[in-house]
Amino acid sequence: MRLVFAFIIFSTFLFLKPVDKTPREFIIDGVAQGTTYHIIYFATDSIIKKSQFDSILNRLDSSLSIYKPYSLINRFNQSKKGIVIDQHFINVINASLATYKATSGLFDVTVEPLVEAWGFAAKHITEIPDSAKINSLLKCIGSNNLSLKKNVLTKTKPCIKIDVNGIAQGYSVDVIANFIEKQSINNYLVELGGEIRGNGREL
Repeated sequence: MRLVFAFIIFSTFLFLKPVDKTPREFIIDGVAQGTTYHIIYFATDSIIKKSQFDSILNRLDSSLSIYKPYSLINRFNQSKKGIVIDQHFINVINASLATYKATSGLFDVTVEPLVEAWGFAAKHITEIPDSAKINSLLKCIGSNNLSLKKNVLTKTKPCIKIDVNGIAQGYSVDVIANFIEKQSINNYLVELGGEIRGNGREL
């Protein structure tokens, strides 16, 4: 009888014990987009796992990475006229075209042929391009050769290729941050390849 009574008292104590709701720091690190990422968030529990962040980044890579042969951006670059693209690609292209206009062409995602010629893309080079090669490639440069209608991205010339690395990582950070906020987490820091977004205050 005493044992039963002790068990009841212990169970009641556990039930009445207040739950600790003090936010704790959670740190998640990983590799994506040819670089590393670091995420810190504060919550009462580890409600977001590394696998969820990796899944988001894999979807982004499948859309925007020139280093993934199967990506949508590589499919577009290899096409003659264009392809159907996903929402991530649409968001990045809309932002890229707006920035192209705002900078009078200084920011131009169709620079991929030149990036590739100088060896800064996935393709390795054996020699530096000469002026004749560069002048030839310049005919394939210009975001005015792109057109986006609904979810179809087209180009006026088969040689038009795009590289969104100048905007994709910043966009990826925003995607991750927005996902974190949807989990009702307001204190966080996201860093991917040097691009940073944070929210909240020091705890």
